[in-house]
Amino acid sequence: MKTLLKLSVFTLFFSISLLARSIDDIKASGEIIIAVYEDFPPYSFMEDGVAKGIDIELGKKVANSLNVKPVWYFTGSDENLADDLRNAIWRGNLVHKTKADVMFRIPYDYDYLRMTDKSTGELENEMVTIKGPYQSEKWIIATNKKVIPQIKTLGIFAYQTIGVEVDMLPDLHLSSFARGLIQKNIKHYTKFQDAIDDFKSGKIDAIAGLKSQLEYLIDYKNNKDKYYLSDDIPQMKSQWDLATAVSSNYRDLSYHIDGLIEDAYKNNEIKKIFESFGVEYLAPISKTQ
Repeated sequence: MKTLLKLSVFTLFFSISLLARSIDDIKASGEIIIAVYEDFPPYSFMEDGVAKGIDIELGKKVANSLNVKPVWYFTGSDENLADDLRNAIWRGNLVHKTKADVMFRIPYDYDYLRMTDKSTGELENEMVTIKGPYQSEKWIIATNKKVIPQIKTLGIFAYQTIGVEVDMLPDLHLSSFARGLIQKNIKHYTKFQDAIDDFKSGKIDAIAGLKSQLEYLIDYKNNKDKYYLSDDIPQMKSQWDLATAVSSNYRDLSYHIDGLIEDAYKNNEIKKIFESFGVEYLAPISKTQ
């Protein structure tokens, strides 16, 4: 599926601009190129050949506000976010060279925005402008209530099993907890969906992941009697805001999207989008403090 998707995207990009563009250029073309992460429900994914997800719905709002058609640029995640921004926004894909006009699901964090390259001392993200925080996300743990009714300490996993996606933050945090005390009961998965399947079938007792993704994939809204969700992952900073990224050459587009998202936040449109996917909406920290 991923191969077919990438081929279709590659073919499509021959007919659209190879450069990130100004609002005027976007309107003139009749299309806006929107980068989202591939196979990442409930945020952005393909179902029966149709793009769906929370970020897809938000992208449609951006396109509608400019009276243009959204063109989805599904992209995989690289080694780090700086690589993702380089490939999608300011340099372009190494194969088809296309640059997106905007990318969703970018951390909106002051420390990250001021991060510098250790070798040059230059800002890592000076080529993009990050605005329009639209949600807060956090890492949590879901458990089978019959086995683990609540979590007071990670020490419970010295006796019960928990699934994590390889090399993600929960994996690193749990593996190092108490000098490896619970490591034997941590089950590692290269695909998060496999961990979800094992959790739902009872092969593992718990699973660590993103709150909104867990809620969607285990249908928590309709299974609250069966599953317990922790407020966070103990002893781990786990909450941050997510926003959009635009090339720093086109700040007018970034300000336009920022204003659009602010209006959608105030009139509860964003909350309704999350609820339509069975996910509880967490407002951006930056809008509630």
